[in-house]
Amino acid sequence: MQDNNKQQKDNIRATNAFESSSFIRKLKYLFLNSAQKRIYKELLKNSKTKDAFKTDFNKENVFEVVNFNFWYDKKEKHILKDININIKRNKVTALIGPSGCGKSTFIRCLNRMNNQINNTSFDGNIFFDDGTNLSSKKLSTLELTTRVGMIFQKPSPFPMSIYDNVAYGPRSHGINEKKILDKIVIESLKDAALWEEVKHNLFDSGTSLSGGQQQRLCIARAIALKPEVLLMDEPTSGLDPISTSKIENLINQLKKHFTIIIVTHSMAQAQRISDETIFFWQGRTIEEGLTSQIFTSPKNTKTKEYVSGKIG
Repeated sequence: MQDNNKQQKDNIRATNAFESSSFIRKLKYLFLNSAQKRIYKELLKNSKTKDAFKTDFNKENVFEVVNFNFWYDKKEKHILKDININIKRNKVTALIGPSGCGKSTFIRCLNRMNNQINNTSFDGNIFFDDGTNLSSKKLSTLELTTRVGMIFQKPSPFPMSIYDNVAYGPRSHGINEKKILDKIVIESLKDAALWEEVKHNLFDSGTSLSGGQQQRLCIARAIALKPEVLLMDEPTSGLDPISTSKIENLINQLKKHFTIIIVTHSMAQAQRISDETIFFWQGRTIEEGLTSQIFTSPKNTKTKEYVSGKIG
């Protein structure tokens, strides 16, 4: 456990140094230990081998993924294999496929969350928004996680009040004026369809809410920073049908303002809420297209077998 904590701290210090401005980066490098310097040099090597910008990036897309591979455990586990897909802007895109096919790993690559895991590696490119490479040092981790929010499978409100949960992000970005925070909290809770249920107890603990309410609180917390993209990793898998319906209705409202990418094991849910669907199988993307086409007239036999329930 201590070794893992040390490796994580080394990763964080090396990444923070690497993502600093040119002068500060050189200064911070001097204070890194040998392990941190090795991580730093690997980050520098990767950045030099990546195209910083994709000149032919299509503005209809929010992500363009080119020849992307990802490994765990020092390349012993090849999880994502030659991924080449585009994800449309201001649409809901569902990622479907059996357990272990790489969906959750992929979605975590879209905000560099996997970079915090030891002994992982990747090659290929993921281009974002205006064509900037996610691996480019022009895009800091703080900026990326602000622009690409994340909702996890299990609701994870902070152990603080409902109000402070939503205000946490804005405060961390230096917004402390009460009138501004009040406005952000109210608007975010309204946008997350939670305001009417909590407006009289904003200073109760966020963990006192029901599971479905906690998940909507996490969504409110994410959208308080006005991200461009919301990543959702099975956000309704542990919820009852009524809470699931509320989250799905919320997703249909949020897509007017955000691009949403959702991992789901429910074929019915994918059909109800998504505009586009991408089918993963054994680490590869087998087929992508309009959800209506994927479920009614898939081009690939494997896709047809999966969406019909013959394989899973």
